Amino acid sequence: MHTLSQGEVLFEAKYLRDLTASEYSQLLPLTLGGETSYMLTALRGRPEFARCFLAITEGRIVGWSLARWFKRFEDRPRNAHLSVFVAPEWRRRGLGRDLLAQAMAFCREHGLTPWVYGETPSQLKFYKACHAEDHISILPFQTS
Repeated sequence: MHTLSQGEVLFEAKYLRDLTASEYSQLLPLTLGGETSYMLTALRGRPEFARCFLAITEGRIVGWSLARWFKRFEDRPRNAHLSVFVAPEWRRRGLGRDLLAQAMAFCREHGLTPWVYGETPSQLKFYKACHAEDHISILPFQTS
């Protein structure tokens, strides 16, 4: 577990399967989307090859990002799907950018190409500001 302090927010990284019941229950309302939500599907399914990055303040998770890949590292996976969500009251403070940067750094450390899905103009603008413009998918990630 890696914890980094940045002012009033702590960042913690862990495998999705290692989430505590409390963390899981905090992430569910933070994860918008219906049945086609990639991030919500991953959270509910807790796939083996998924690492999450949590932003925590005063014991409460206020944002998180996800990196999901599809093979064991020994089997040389090539791509990872990244997602990020920050509670509305915590936006515009750089948390989303920090969380995405952590997920992207994890991908680089493991030789994965990070991909994000930009559906709306605001998402595209955000990902471009995070220097992910070379790895934006215009097609949604498959949830099944």
